[in-house]
Amino acid sequence: MHTPWFLRKYNQTRYQILEGFLLVALCVCPTLVFGQAPPPNPAPLINWLTPPSTPPGGSDVTVAVYGSGFVSSSIVRWNGLDRATTFVNANEITAVFSSSDTAANGTASVTVVNPAPGGGVSNTAFFSVTDPTQTVVLGGSNFIVGDFPDCGVAADFNGDGKLDLAIGKLTSNTVSILLGNGDGTFGPKQDYVTGMDVREIVVGDFNRDGKLDLAVANNAAGTVSILLGNGDGTFAPKMDIPVGIRPRSLVVGDFNRDGILDLAVVNHDSRTVSILLGNGDGTFSLKTEFGTDLEPYWIVTADFNRDGKLDLALVNYGSRAVSIFLGNGDGTFGPKHNFSVGPQPMSIATGDFNGDGKADLAVVNEGDQTVSVLLGVGDGTFAPQTTYPTLSIAYSQGIADFNGDGKPDIAVRDGGILLGNGDGTFAARGPVLSGAGRKVFAMAGDFNGDGRLDVLDVDLNQNTIYVFLQVPRVGGLPKTLNFPPRAVGTASKPTKIVMKNTGSALLQVNGISITGDFSQTNTCSPTLEAGLECAFEVTFLPTAAGTRTGTLSVANNESSGFNNVNLMGTGE
Repeated sequence: MHTPWFLRKYNQTRYQILEGFLLVALCVCPTLVFGQAPPPNPAPLINWLTPPSTPPGGSDVTVAVYGSGFVSSSIVRWNGLDRATTFVNANEITAVFSSSDTAANGTASVTVVNPAPGGGVSNTAFFSVTDPTQTVVLGGSNFIVGDFPDCGVAADFNGDGKLDLAIGKLTSNTVSILLGNGDGTFGPKQDYVTGMDVREIVVGDFNRDGKLDLAVANNAAGTVSILLGNGDGTFAPKMDIPVGIRPRSLVVGDFNRDGILDLAVVNHDSRTVSILLGNGDGTFSLKTEFGTDLEPYWIVTADFNRDGKLDLALVNYGSRAVSIFLGNGDGTFGPKHNFSVGPQPMSIATGDFNGDGKADLAVVNEGDQTVSVLLGVGDGTFAPQTTYPTLSIAYSQGIADFNGDGKPDIAVRDGGILLGNGDGTFAARGPVLSGAGRKVFAMAGDFNGDGRLDVLDVDLNQNTIYVFLQVPRVGGLPKTLNFPPRAVGTASKPTKIVMKNTGSALLQVNGISITGDFSQTNTCSPTLEAGLECAFEVTFLPTAAGTRTGTLSVANNESSGFNNVNLMGTGE
């Protein structure tokens, strides 16, 4: 029996309505139909900020945050507070820092937050509020940690807004935690057991509890130690993960884009990279291991071809090459692509040295004591190297805007600081960091909160770390000021002398005094910015015949605490 035409039409219409309902359900709520959750957001990673600094007291500042894993709902935070954020693409978001944020000198911790599912909080990048200077002047304080320190990292482990230190030591197989006081000094060390022969430390929230944890490469043990943080500056006992032979370096990133932090570990003797995928509870599983060139030494991560997936770059000490491994986004990586650098490359860092939004590389070469700068093309390849002398070698380097001019610079331990010109080139080496011994490490951080980025050095031979703060320097004041003879009771004409802050940090004028038959007026305010000067006019009025002496004393925050000018005249 045939179905009447009107019933066929009714069934057809009913089917179309049901089909439309299913399509809407699939688009609006797929879990209603198949029970599947939406894919997780990746964990975000910050590589650099543009600009990385601004002068205080200005208007709102729009800052581009470059990295990987950004999504349309990513939020940029300034010292933990949300700021207006605009999504550009998976490698770039922008945020507005208000005039109240940048009103006074200081350094802000900038992070990116991706919402659940997956997601999480990125690593921390520093944004400096400071006036630009032509030079960087550093003064060191040393802290004894013992047992041959070889590496370190700075982060706020106890959540008080002050940078703390984690220092890895070779012979005691420990990490020392030094909690910062916020003035460039640190409390007594607290040691935590790791594996044998600590060679690098990285920071991340590996169990997603909002507290910073540590991952440590143990060279002799062939393991990575995970120390989960308690959020108060203390850490739980280590958990060890076997990797390759002689792990030398490691880096944190979300390599399979599941919102959980992973690790990539360079194994020096087995010539491999181990990819450890995080489980989200502080444990890891081995995803894959792939080969490298001769003697791989140091590793970094960034999205070098801007496809939204993290890639790896590592230096090979025995082959004068940087190897690039492009990520597939699932925890695996493509074949290596090599780019030439100097002889015996030891360390590598990434930044945007020419302001084009593409990741560049800086490599320190032990063989000829140079830094190789390779500018990124943006497709995973790099232009030929340009080299700069460093005077000495380094096992790591600090990339930061040390002089506050909005351009990234390179600190290379004893090699001092190479100030960036913003076009991918660098000025001649700046001041050499002082202190005896074999300092093998350079890392940036604002350890006294003044808005100027400082340098941490680790001294392997002296069992010491050096915290090199940017400091003020008093220049221009003479040691002695002589006046021509004057009749007793008559005043001389004022003699003008100038005091200039020739350092790179704020000079605090804490007091001015003068003794003897002398008086002064001055144009000095309580603070003097780097590069600025103020004037004194000193007058001699002898109260008796003969030689008359006095002292003009300026109390300040320079290392000595004061500067004196000896005054001399003769009464007739």
